[in-house]
Amino acid sequence: MSATLTPPSLDLSISTADLTNASQLKRLIQGSAIPTFTFGAQMAPFWSAPVQSIPNGSSAAITISGSGNWKTATNIGFALTGSAQCQLKVVTEGPVLKYAPDLASQPTSELPGTPYPGSAYIVLSLDFQISAGASASGNVNGFGISGKVQGSEDTSVVFCHLVSGRQTLRDAVEDAFGRFVFPFEPSCATDMMTGDVAQVNFNGSLGFSVDVSYGIENVSFSAPGVGSVLDSVTKGAAQFTLPSGKVDIGADATLSYTHSDDFTAVVQKLDADQAFLYLMRSHKNDAGGGLTVSATVTITNSPGVTVNAQKVQQAVNSITGIGGEQVAAASSELAQGLSGKLNAWINDTVAKGASLGLAWDRQHATSMLFKYEISLGNTALVNQSWTALCSGNLRGAVALGGLLPEPGSGISSQLSHSFTVSLQFFNLFSVSSKSIYFTKTYVTVTQNGDLRYMYDIGKGSETDLNKAKRTCLIHFTATVDEASAGTVSEATVNLELELSAVNDSRAAGRIGDVVGLIAPNKQVNIAQKAMQAFVATNPSGTLDLVCVLTPAAYGRLSCSEYIANKPPANQQQDSENWSLFHNACVSLLNLEFVKTLTYGDWQRFNLLCNYPEGVSGTPNRRSVGNPQAVPPSFWSNSSAPALIEYFLLNTADFMNLCDDLHQLAGLSSAPTNSTQDTTTYQKLLTSLLKLIVNRDVNSDYSKPAIGALLALANPQGVTNKIVPSNNGLTCTLTLS
Repeated sequence: MSATLTPPSLDLSISTADLTNASQLKRLIQGSAIPTFTFGAQMAPFWSAPVQSIPNGSSAAITISGSGNWKTATNIGFALTGSAQCQLKVVTEGPVLKYAPDLASQPTSELPGTPYPGSAYIVLSLDFQISAGASASGNVNGFGISGKVQGSEDTSVVFCHLVSGRQTLRDAVEDAFGRFVFPFEPSCATDMMTGDVAQVNFNGSLGFSVDVSYGIENVSFSAPGVGSVLDSVTKGAAQFTLPSGKVDIGADATLSYTHSDDFTAVVQKLDADQAFLYLMRSHKNDAGGGLTVSATVTITNSPGVTVNAQKVQQAVNSITGIGGEQVAAASSELAQGLSGKLNAWINDTVAKGASLGLAWDRQHATSMLFKYEISLGNTALVNQSWTALCSGNLRGAVALGGLLPEPGSGISSQLSHSFTVSLQFFNLFSVSSKSIYFTKTYVTVTQNGDLRYMYDIGKGSETDLNKAKRTCLIHFTATVDEASAGTVSEATVNLELELSAVNDSRAAGRIGDVVGLIAPNKQVNIAQKAMQAFVATNPSGTLDLVCVLTPAAYGRLSCSEYIANKPPANQQQDSENWSLFHNACVSLLNLEFVKTLTYGDWQRFNLLCNYPEGVSGTPNRRSVGNPQAVPPSFWSNSSAPALIEYFLLNTADFMNLCDDLHQLAGLSSAPTNSTQDTTTYQKLLTSLLKLIVNRDVNSDYSKPAIGALLALANPQGVTNKIVPSNNGLTCTLTLS
């Protein structure tokens, strides 16, 4: 009877002793440890089979016998214990890693990005403990690699090795362990094989540097009224080549900051000459403790903006054809405005974490921050750059030359599209050709770096007194881009009210108080406090308040409409407008002498100015009449007749202002067109100029006029944007 042969047991393990001395798993291990990796029984049926025959995605757990400690040349430690959660996976088609290309996207990008027929990936997921070295060189100045992502379900290191589909699984796995690289080892990219991908998830703090480029993505057309704005938009769409995407205007800045967070670094080798480093924000697992950790961003410097006048001219000319020279002449002023916009973004978005903190924390996908090409041709540079990277000095790593930033990658692309210049053309409908328009316009640069071409009546009103300046502008605006150029009739037309004070702390203080007339609102309160704080610390500075009223808001403005140019008998709406203006004057200007006045007092005053006998007629705010004809008996109980007379005349101007805006907004029963808009706007400017005087700020009624208009708009929603600049502050409130 023949003896029964017992088949030998299948050895599903790889020992580090079996690896060549070139293997990082063997070369970088500390001491005499010799860990062995054993694979789950699920792999037994495939152990001697070709990899290409194994079902895609087949996986098994890996257990470790004998702990091990590895240290990279950058002094980062990696430790494995028997309790580490590790896995082997076979991928025969499709990606081995997926990520979001930027912070606003879903994970749609894949590595590798192309098919690999006839090959397969051996994916080793090893849950190393990560720490800085004993000498702390991996944690210089408080930055760098500090440890493993705590509480995450993701393993700390994933190595994806490309093998021939004809190899047996056993040989392919041994080959993968032999080619395994630690992503923090400077030679990882040169040691990797073509097609390999290595990923490490870590917690740390890195110093970033981002080049920010300003551009023009749309243009705005503004004019006296809604009808003329739409005429301007129509002409603009026909005359200008509206930009498609971003048009670079040659205004650049470099933003440097440090970012403490959970990161993912991925190294991909395409061939012997090309490899990439992807630096990403780590995936936030629902079950992971990292979900509650917001990014901590610290700005290390406040960059200024450099404007290339020639590029600005070329960029504007690419849209207007001939308007760039005027903008180039204002390039210095433009740089100051753009610096203010950038600083506002740094303060409000980055430093406070609204974008680089809270929004990032909501990302559940691995999201790319930056992509770098690795300079494989210069090993010394790569080693130096990798050492800088591991110490947290990513800016230095790039400056050394071993890492070359990929243009427009990740957050760089996002930031570039966050910084744009608005190009605004006022009163374009009034001219027959572009050449005439640009011959007669002049360019102004707003505090926040927007460009405005002003034509003819676009100046609004401005007064100067003893080097102090006050400005008040009222106009309607529509913004158009290439996508909406063909749907001009659907353009949204907003009303903009602007107040500005330069080197006049009292006038600036009144501007800060104006928004207090809006119904209580958190966004309004924030803006008001910002303006008040600015005036207190910058008495000679420039304060701009821009109130943008959407159609819903300015649609609430009304008046007692004239019929056939005659005042209506029912003046209820005029009475309400008058009362709001009166109350604004009392609260903003502290005018004690007007507190007891009523709309009825204005009616009697107006009748006496127009009808000396004062016994007949209808009060007519459009007719000033002769104030000298008012008898002394009218002032018998008044302590300041001259001041009260001036106030009553201004209340008529405010009611006319409401009427003009009502017509210009297309809310009145009378039809409007561009010509009528011009005539009505001229009347509006006349009223506005009467409200602004060169004397004491207490006689400047433009601020209570704007405040009363904001109250009349009765906004249901308000958003704010606060932009500081060089000795200036611009607050923009959008009311709906």
